[in-house]
Amino acid sequence: MLIVHVHIHVPPDAIDGFIAATMANARASAAEIGIARFDLIQQEDDLTRFLLVEVYHDTDAPAAHKTTAHYLTWRDTVEPMMAEPRRSVRYREAVAPGKQTAPRQ
Repeated sequence: MLIVHVHIHVPPDAIDGFIAATMANARASAAEIGIARFDLIQQEDDLTRFLLVEVYHDTDAPAAHKTTAHYLTWRDTVEPMMAEPRRSVRYREAVAPGKQTAPRQ
């Protein structure tokens, strides 16, 4: 598993448009074979800040995702809505002590 958190900041007047475009992308993305989960989360104390939580089955899936029509449409739609450049952080699956070791990819 590969987990990607994408940190996004939009101006207040772009919130509704950003949510609409991102939810359309999230629905289509969740249907992709390489994606296990795709969530949009809005920060409680600053409604202009969002987090995309993208969970991929393997490390090749993000590149495949970025070639889809729905991703390209989303990217082009929301790019002018950004208050600052998007920032992503990649995570790998970890396990609690005493549990079976997570597979490494």
